[in-house]
Amino acid sequence: MLIQEKKYKDYLSQDYEPVDETTMPFLVDIRAIRSYAAQRGISIVSLSDEEKQQFLIPNPSYRKKHKHGIAAVF
Repeated sequence: MLIQEKKYKDYLSQDYEPVDETTMPFLVDIRAIRSYAAQRGISIVSLSDEEKQQFLIPNPSYRKKHKHGIAAVF
Protein backbone atom coordinates (compact mmCIF):
# COMPACT_ATOMS: atom_id res chain seq x y z
CA MET A 1 0.00 0.00 0.00
CA LEU A 2 2.93 2.32 0.62
CA ILE A 3 3.87 2.37 -3.08
CA GLN A 4 0.32 3.27 -4.09
CA GLU A 5 0.21 6.08 -1.57
CA LYS A 6 3.53 7.45 -2.84
CA LYS A 7 2.34 7.35 -6.45
CA TYR A 8 -0.90 9.06 -5.46
CA LYS A 9 0.90 11.80 -3.55
CA ASP A 10 3.29 12.30 -6.48
CA TYR A 11 0.30 12.58 -8.81
CA LEU A 12 -1.37 15.17 -6.57
CA SER A 13 1.80 17.20 -6.27
CA GLN A 14 2.10 17.73 -10.04
CA ASP A 15 1.10 21.13 -11.32
CA TYR A 16 -0.93 21.26 -14.50
CA GLU A 17 -1.52 24.26 -16.69
CA PRO A 18 -4.94 24.88 -18.18
CA VAL A 19 -5.33 23.94 -21.83
CA ASP A 20 -5.34 26.92 -24.14
CA GLU A 21 -8.42 26.64 -26.34
CA THR A 22 -6.66 28.29 -29.27
CA THR A 23 -4.26 25.32 -29.55
CA MET A 24 -7.06 22.81 -30.22
CA PRO A 25 -8.06 22.48 -33.90
CA PHE A 26 -11.41 20.90 -32.99
CA LEU A 27 -13.94 21.12 -30.18
CA VAL A 28 -16.36 18.33 -29.22
CA ASP A 29 -20.10 18.71 -28.86
CA ILE A 30 -20.24 16.81 -25.57
CA ARG A 31 -24.00 17.06 -25.11
CA ALA A 32 -24.68 15.62 -28.56
CA ILE A 33 -22.17 12.78 -28.28
CA ARG A 34 -23.49 11.79 -24.82
CA SER A 35 -27.04 11.78 -26.16
CA TYR A 36 -26.03 9.71 -29.20
CA ALA A 37 -24.23 7.12 -27.06
CA ALA A 38 -27.16 6.94 -24.62
CA GLN A 39 -29.60 6.32 -27.49
CA ARG A 40 -27.43 3.44 -28.66
CA GLY A 41 -27.12 2.16 -25.09
CA ILE A 42 -23.31 2.23 -25.03
CA SER A 43 -20.59 4.38 -23.51
CA ILE A 44 -18.80 7.13 -25.46
CA VAL A 45 -15.56 5.14 -25.33
CA SER A 46 -17.26 2.29 -27.20
CA LEU A 47 -18.16 4.49 -30.17
CA SER A 48 -16.10 4.04 -33.33
CA ASP A 49 -13.76 6.77 -34.50
CA GLU A 50 -16.09 7.52 -37.41
CA GLU A 51 -19.00 8.02 -35.03
CA LYS A 52 -16.93 10.27 -32.77
CA GLN A 53 -15.82 12.41 -35.73
CA GLN A 54 -19.45 13.37 -36.37
CA PHE A 55 -19.32 15.48 -33.22
CA LEU A 56 -16.09 17.38 -33.93
CA ILE A 57 -16.57 21.09 -34.50
CA PRO A 58 -13.81 23.14 -36.17
CA ASN A 59 -12.47 25.63 -33.64
CA PRO A 60 -12.79 29.16 -35.08
CA SER A 61 -10.18 30.51 -32.65
CA TYR A 62 -7.58 27.83 -33.50
CA ARG A 63 -4.10 29.20 -34.12
CA LYS A 64 -1.24 27.00 -35.22
CA LYS A 65 1.90 27.54 -33.22
CA HIS A 66 4.71 28.78 -35.40
CA LYS A 67 8.12 27.30 -34.81
CA HIS A 68 11.01 29.66 -34.34
CA GLY A 69 14.74 29.30 -34.73
CA ILE A 70 16.30 26.03 -35.77
CA ALA A 71 13.05 24.09 -35.24
CA ALA A 72 11.42 26.12 -38.04
CA VAL A 73 13.84 24.62 -40.57
CA PHE A 74 12.80 21.02 -39.96
